[in-house]
Amino acid sequence: MKELKISSFPPNNDFKKFKNIKSNRQKIIDRTSESKINNNYQMNIIANKTYPDNLQLVIKNIIEETNDIKTYYLANLNGNTLPIFKAGQYITLLFDINNMHFSRPYFLSSSPNDAINNVYRISVKKRDNGIISNYIYDNLKINDTINCLNASGDFNLSIIRDKKQIVGICHDIGICPMISFARGIYEKNIDKLLTVFYVVKNIDSVIYKNELNELAKNPNIKVVIVDKSKNQKIDISLIKSYVTSKFTVFSCGNREFINDIKKELSSINLDAKDFRYEIVNSIVEEDDIINEEVNITNTENEAQNITEETKEDENNVEQIIKEEEKINEYNIKVFTHDNEYNIKCLENETILSALEKNNIKARSKCRNGKCGYCRTLLIWGNIKIDEELDNRRNTDIKNNYLHPCICYPTSDITIKIDI
Repeated sequence: MKELKISSFPPNNDFKKFKNIKSNRQKIIDRTSESKINNNYQMNIIANKTYPDNLQLVIKNIIEETNDIKTYYLANLNGNTLPIFKAGQYITLLFDINNMHFSRPYFLSSSPNDAINNVYRISVKKRDNGIISNYIYDNLKINDTINCLNASGDFNLSIIRDKKQIVGICHDIGICPMISFARGIYEKNIDKLLTVFYVVKNIDSVIYKNELNELAKNPNIKVVIVDKSKNQKIDISLIKSYVTSKFTVFSCGNREFINDIKKELSSINLDAKDFRYEIVNSIVEEDDIINEEVNITNTENEAQNITEETKEDENNVEQIIKEEEKINEYNIKVFTHDNEYNIKCLENETILSALEKNNIKARSKCRNGKCGYCRTLLIWGNIKIDEELDNRRNTDIKNNYLHPCICYPTSDITIKIDI
């Protein structure tokens, strides 16, 4: 983590100019001509219709893949063709649950051609303490509707940048973008060779099993199931046994998985541009942080049970509770276009998570620090940033803009968000 400190703006000083922005702007507007500018250009009308900012989807089918993963087939509620996307992109679903606004991205496992036929497809894994994943898994049914943002992301195959041979390395629902790649190749819309190494706990945890078998019949697609229950693992020797030419790697999984793959690939001096990855759990792990208070309470209850057994365990549990009590809580002053909020944020939860918990509808898509959609101005205070996920532009760094999806407070802070 790297730390960013903004100390040149004392918290309760020199805010007159900032607070007067709205009134000054209105004065300028009042002085302008009443004649409206014509914005109804034909190109804009077509673009907005083809790629609307928001979509309302309806669930057409649900497939239970395993005991904790379901696949959802989605269509445009108004029956129009869905916006085309690039294989490897995600859509961001929007939810309002218990007076809290949430957004969560999910990789599309369908092909771009499916969008023409009004079909998007995603898979959702049920998780311990997962607010959104569990809400989708347990509650959503066929014919239910969901709001979402347009497809986004740059985890895409490039004719210019990437090698002809693509190596996909994934586990769990990280298989979804790989399926999308394979579908594009199978349908002859992507001119690449693809070898997918799919790590699973056991053979029963393979999702899209029948589809993977069908895709593998194509001579340009290979699928290698790596079964951990049989002590199988991904290493360079396994990759080279299937891939003999130079390749570009696309890897999708949790942080630990990606770091292991990085270490394994370090021995072959792969060019930086030839290793692309997405850390999928950074997208959804905040669910656990949102339930932090519940977790702490459970720890204290467990402590009471254990202390009844032995004195040694009592000392251990007291230490655990003390460590939990060390979690600091900070004040966040939030300015929007029209409102001002004062909320709390724990030091181990992202600023975006705190905004969501307080029903402040902050912009967000990837929740991974990449897209910049949640770009926010830090006016005052100190924060720390997940350096590995920090993809801010140099000009944003210079002007104290941050991505709240990967930032944590280390003091009281003041921010301005674009809503």
